[in-house]
Amino acid sequence: MKTREIAEHEAVSAWLSAATAHPETATARWHQNPHLPRRLGCGVTFDIVLSDRSLVEAAYQLLDQYEQPLGPAVLFSNLRSAAVLVPRGTAAGWYGLMAASQWPERLPRPACLGEGHAILVPALVPRPTAGLVRWLVPPDGEQSVGGTPLLTSPVPLARCLSEAGALLAPVERTPLSRAVSAVRSVLPSPSVLPSPKRT
Repeated sequence: MKTREIAEHEAVSAWLSAATAHPETATARWHQNPHLPRRLGCGVTFDIVLSDRSLVEAAYQLLDQYEQPLGPAVLFSNLRSAAVLVPRGTAAGWYGLMAASQWPERLPRPACLGEGHAILVPALVPRPTAGLVRWLVPPDGEQSVGGTPLLTSPVPLARCLSEAGALLAPVERTPLSRAVSAVRSVLPSPSVLPSPKRT
């Protein structure tokens, strides 16, 4: 059992190192210090969906409720944001997925970044004390296929992010409610209105 766990760890480590400029050097460095965070290039083995941390956490709770697979996701404590690792090539169709969703206008839309971008991820064996970056869900070697860990599917992720946005966004005021508020703001309050004359 121990040997199997190490082999799976090595497979995921090799998958992560493939997203660096020099995979063999990166793997050797990580072996020397397994607690090092890793700077990885997007668009090589994965793209990332970047959004507000609370939205990603809520979306992952919804994905879990809907029994959808949860792939790796990273939390950035200093930025209050999070990144979900999604299959390579997702960035090309992400705008269409967001356009098809009922996204609240008051919230910035999640972005999907591919080639030309990079991300800092925690080590597979992070230190007990959390740093600026930590795993919301780490890569799961037991669910890897050919050394590639299971990644979150873009379509259910987009839907759950949209649903989370609707749940977390402030209540939208309609044009009618705004007009009523505007009229009320210029009318005197009932306490200062003159009393009706009695006959």
